Amino acid sequence: MNTQNLIHSIIQRIATGPELSKNIETEEVEVAMSAILSGEIDEVQSAIFLIALRMKRETMDENIGILKALLRFTDSQKTTVNDLVDLGDPYSGYNRSIPISTFLPPLLAELGLPTVIHGLDSVSPKYGLTHRHINQALGMNVDLSVNESKARIEDSEIGWSYVDQNQYCKPLHDLVPLRNKVVK
Repeated sequence: MNTQNLIHSIIQRIATGPELSKNIETEEVEVAMSAILSGEIDEVQSAIFLIALRMKRETMDENIGILKALLRFTDSQKTTVNDLVDLGDPYSGYNRSIPISTFLPPLLAELGLPTVIHGLDSVSPKYGLTHRHINQALGMNVDLSVNESKARIEDSEIGWSYVDQNQYCKPLHDLVPLRNKVVK
């Protein structure tokens, strides 16, 4: 089955309301999400798929399929550090407070715990203050490649890095405008 037929079939099954929607197989979700990330599926069908999946409440198998697709498009690196703390707060940021976790990576690195923190510039629904905003305001390069971030993490004098979604998963980052149109 080609991806257009598959996404059509999936939308027919998941966009029928909370009582009538059907769960879909891990493999189907993985193929559909991969097609969305590679730009094979148009914006309207992509939005319907993502909203309908969320509205029906994703199953663990569906979440696994999404994750498998995302991992396929993610630039992941193996590091030489034994342990790595991975910090990821809500990417939509904070409106009522400062995300203090932005300040944890240098502290943890100083204590011998290499740390990576990740995020993006801004996304709905909050369009709040993000790790990128704070690190940028502090004069840091927030557009390091994944390789450059890896080098900072492995450097015992630094031991931490911020990596932007635009660098580690550009196809997902390219969906931010769609996410902003979806609102919720």
